[in-house]
This record gives sequence, structure tokens and C-alpha cells, in this order.
Amino acid sequence: MQNTSLIRLLYFIFIFPCIASAAYAQEIYYGTNKYIEYQAGTLPIIISVPHGGQLEPSTILNRTCNNPVLVTDAYTLETALEIKKQLFALTGCYPHIIISHLKRNKLDPNRNIADGACGNAEAETAWNEFHSFITTARNTANQQYNKKTFFVDLHGHGNPIQRIELGYLLYDDELAQTDDVLNTSQYINNSSIKNLALSNLKNYTHSELLRGPKSFGTLLSNQNFAAVPSQSIPTPGTNSNYFSGGYITAHHTSYATGVEINGVQMELNFTGVRDFPANRELFAIAFSKAMIEFMNTHFEMNWNSCASVSIYKNAADDISIYPNPTQKGQLVYFFNIGNNEYSYSIYNLFGQKLKTGILNNTDNALNTEFLDIGIYIVSILDIKTGNRKLTKLIIQ
Repeated sequence: MQNTSLIRLLYFIFIFPCIASAAYAQEIYYGTNKYIEYQAGTLPIIISVPHGGQLEPSTILNRTCNNPVLVTDAYTLETALEIKKQLFALTGCYPHIIISHLKRNKLDPNRNIADGACGNAEAETAWNEFHSFITTARNTANQQYNKKTFFVDLHGHGNPIQRIELGYLLYDDELAQTDDVLNTSQYINNSSIKNLALSNLKNYTHSELLRGPKSFGTLLSNQNFAAVPSQSIPTPGTNSNYFSGGYITAHHTSYATGVEINGVQMELNFTGVRDFPANRELFAIAFSKAMIEFMNTHFEMNWNSCASVSIYKNAADDISIYPNPTQKGQLVYFFNIGNNEYSYSIYNLFGQKLKTGILNNTDNALNTEFLDIGIYIVSILDIKTGNRKLTKLIIQ
């Protein structure tokens, strides 16, 4: 006999999607005059946005020293905030985001302080605060996730080739080298993912991490956002105006002595990525999925360290499943369990219970080998409070 109560609930889940409201709280810190903003997160992901600001205070003279580049990276701030939204949707937690609200003609945090602030005391204060906030985010994430942190310096490029450029501090002619050459200590020591190349979960080589099947560029390409370097575009080609990375990446990744995180300068093309809100949303979803897969592949992640900064009446509502949809036989993970304990039950669309189990901060993975292709309902019960959440799991 079918479970008629569950069937009724399934009807409302699929026919009348529930819109839940919740209050979200996140710590936000500002530098002097609110020129610099730090949105503190609880994920091991840090994003800096140095060239998306629009403020032009008259007290800071326009930069003229050393032939400065003054072009604003359009919609990079909006893109970073969309990434935050999508990462939260997947994990229940926020990345760390550091923003310069000053227009680039007033401050360039991606240069040394002399070239970036051009001797203006107000700009120098903002420059120092920008980098101090990154250091704070690095230390916080590293402590919480045992140095399994990834840093992204987010930019926009105007190159005619519409693709994402990932800068690992290696020039275009260096990326043109063979895999064997890229795997030598000379190139590893000059890389922004040096620490990852020296120690990663599955012993991938440096060249594989740059452009192999599980490189970040390839994972983005798999989400239909072409990127270089990647398996399909292993090298940018010479004379392509490829951006290999700048001051921020060189000073806040493992390329720098004593810095224990890996990272990349990400240059986003405009068309199809930054240009419209809908495209920014699609890219942010792809970025979030690719980043989580990248980190799960190369680090031994414990995402339960992600202490949610959201406030819910029902703690079970915090829990999300990733990846979802997924392939038959693939492991899926329950995120944002915290220190609570839950039971779960998996039903097919006829209301038949297929599996039950317990979720806690040490047991949060599920092997989907026993499920056929189709749609399932996962009932998650907070054992302590009795609150319940129903969510879909799609096997394809």
C-alpha cells in the first residue's frame, strides 16, 4: 500500500514549489571611508575584486604615475556577488569576498603600493586595508579548513577571444612548454598552485592541475564556459595578450614565501559571461559547481567545517545535496550538517522507501549505486527537534 501522506507531499513539491523565507546574516567589515569592503565567509574560498569599483572621491587625485591602466572591469563586482549567491545555494555558506569600491583611476590594488596609490595617503590606506582583509580571510579559512583554501582574484578582460583566462603566474610561452617541462621544479616554484602541485589528494602532476581533465579550466569548460589553460585549450598561444596573473596573485598564493594557499587570477570575457544578469547567473552556477568539484578532487575536504551563517527556524532546511543532478553510482554529499544528527529516508515517486540512514559531521556521503535513473525524494529529519525537510535527488 502506498504512503498516501507522502504522495500528497510529493504532489505539492512538484506541482506547487514551496517558497521559503529566511533571514540571512553575514559579517561585513569596511575600511576607512568604506572604500574597501570585506564580506567575511565560512567557506575555504576567497574572492577578491580589485577593479570593479565606481567611487571617485575628489580627495584622491587621479593616478598618473608609471603610465597606469585605468580601465574598470565592468560587472566583476556583480559577478562576484552572484557567485556568492550560488555558492550559498549549494553549501549554505558564503565565500570570503574582498572588494575595492574605488575606481581604478583612484586605486589599483593589483599593483605595488607605489604604482597602485601613486603617493596619495588616502589611497595608500585603502591599498593596505584591501590586502590586510585578504590576509585576514586567508588566515581564517586556513585555520578552519586546515590550509585547504583556494583564492580567486577576479577580473574582466577585453581581449577579442571570448574565453576565460586563468593566470597561474606562468606566461603564455611557459604554458607552451611540454608537460614534462612544466612538471620540473623551476615551473612549479613559479606557479600560484605550487603547494597543490607538491601535495594533492590523487597525486596529479603540475601540468595535469593546469590543463588536465580535472583542472579548474577543464571543469569550467565542461560547464560550457571555455577556459585556458584547459584540456581543450592547453595553451593561450603567444601574442594573445593573455593575462598570467598580477601583484595580488603573486602575494596571496603559495608562489609567495610563507603563504599556504593556492589560487589563480581569473580574467572573465565579457560576452556571455559578464554582459547580462542572466549570463552572470549561469556563469556563477558553473563556477560554483566547478570549484566544488575541483576542491573535492584535489583536497581531502571536510565541508562540515562550513558553519552556516544563515538563520532558520528549521535547521534541516540548511542541508543541501551536491552534486544534484548526479550520475548513477556517484557519491553525493550532504552539506551544512554542522554538529547536529539527522536521519534520512529515500523514496521513489510511488512512495516506496528505498533506503534509510544517519547523517552527522563524520558521515555525510551517499553512494547512489542502488538507485536507477530517475527522480527521488529525500526526507531529512532532525532527530533532536523532529523538524523535517523534503528535497529532490535526480539521477541521470
